[in-house]
Amino acid sequence: MHYSVDSLVRLAKRDNNTIRPYLYVNPMQGKHIPTNPEEVLDMCFELAKKVNVTYPNDRLYVIGFAETATGIASAISHYLNNVVYYQNTTREYKDGEKYLFFTESHSHATDQMLRASNLRDCLASVDRVLFVDDEVTTGNTICKLINRIRKEFDVPNLKYSIASILNSVPRERLKLMEKDSIDCLFLSELPFEYKQESIINIEYDKQRDIIIDSNKVSAVDKIEFLNPINVRGVTRFSDYDKAIIGFSNAIEQELKKEHYKDTLVLGTEEFMYPSFVIGQRLIKNNISKTVKIHSTTRSPIIASGQFGYPLTTRYQIKSLYDELRSTYIYNLNKYDKVIVVTDAIEYNKGFSDLKCALESVGNRDILLARWIYE
Repeated sequence: MHYSVDSLVRLAKRDNNTIRPYLYVNPMQGKHIPTNPEEVLDMCFELAKKVNVTYPNDRLYVIGFAETATGIASAISHYLNNVVYYQNTTREYKDGEKYLFFTESHSHATDQMLRASNLRDCLASVDRVLFVDDEVTTGNTICKLINRIRKEFDVPNLKYSIASILNSVPRERLKLMEKDSIDCLFLSELPFEYKQESIINIEYDKQRDIIIDSNKVSAVDKIEFLNPINVRGVTRFSDYDKAIIGFSNAIEQELKKEHYKDTLVLGTEEFMYPSFVIGQRLIKNNISKTVKIHSTTRSPIIASGQFGYPLTTRYQIKSLYDELRSTYIYNLNKYDKVIVVTDAIEYNKGFSDLKCALESVGNRDILLARWIYE
């Protein structure tokens, strides 16, 4: 299947980012915009096919980039023939862990980390590290991480590749990366600063920016799934895939074979891939006629009612992972059923804010499904 740039790109305006004022929002990615999970997975399957054809015999260690690409990186891994290990980069620091630190200079949150526990053994048992991102603009961020890995571990003959939905790396830069044994695969080539002029006149609209401030932690129907697999560390991908099926089965049991007209499965920040799988299964198992998926995000983006602009409403809530920071949800709608899937470690004000945001657009039947590591 061919994916044109126009089918994969909507331009949005970052909120108070002078380094890079615009953002490419992919309507098929299941992050900012409510998306059919089957569309997301079909797109990921197409990129995985390119990887399988290009590296038919290489044992792969896949790294997905937080937070926007964590969902698609896992989904692509699901379709790869030779993936052995998988891991997300993260912005969630955990005491007692060793990390490789690097920066993403144009991002709203520049600091990135890769947990280094078990990384030496992982690198020694694969042929190629495959970095997956939604969009590669210069390749600088990934090259910074490659340099950190090379400096820290120095594994002979280890190869590196980048797979992305969109790629706008200049040809000269691509040649330099190839000389450094780093090659790129992608679904669509994105022209430099593509349609950037379309967001010049977008202005902040206070009426479309809803700040949620709940008074207390609110009760909600919930289910808890205990599983130690955390893809912020090195993980055998086959184990992770099986665990998500178990998570989905537990949710489906909780739903008691009810049938819904429409359902939202909402992920939280770096915890995206389970929403893809659960959403697809709800359709296939005839639990919901239609399903949409998207996720909360750290990305502050302006909402606007201007014709053709992708993000029409913004809900600002406290993070489920850290009450001291804000996260955002865009384009909330009303559904028969809402399932929030998260790996946040405790119930806090963020849970209450999220429930209030969902209820503010008419959602009443809300299930919180928590993945617990301990």
